Amino acid sequence: MINTWSTLGVFEGELFTSVHLTEKGALLNALEDMLMFLGIDENPEEALDRHFDGEPAPCYDLAEMYKMNRQQLSTLFNQWAEITWDNDEGYQIEIYKTPVKV
Repeated sequence: MINTWSTLGVFEGELFTSVHLTEKGALLNALEDMLMFLGIDENPEEALDRHFDGEPAPCYDLAEMYKMNRQQLSTLFNQWAEITWDNDEGYQIEIYKTPVKV
């Protein structure tokens, strides 16, 4: 039995998923998706101002995220996920550990 990690998300009623061999890969995928949903990939300054109102934001640099370990990414995932909880588009994303028989 091996473990895989799946991201499962929903946006405007449409489901999407991806499967990863590592938890780190699933976390990076989910973080990138959240940043795109929040508009940080297109216009970081405007999006950060809209969501944080001048307060310091969690890391949003994907290159820096790739250097982080699993625990750091998990903390970052929780920080960004909290920002997405209250939205009008029905967006949400979660990560699930899934054992697979080989």
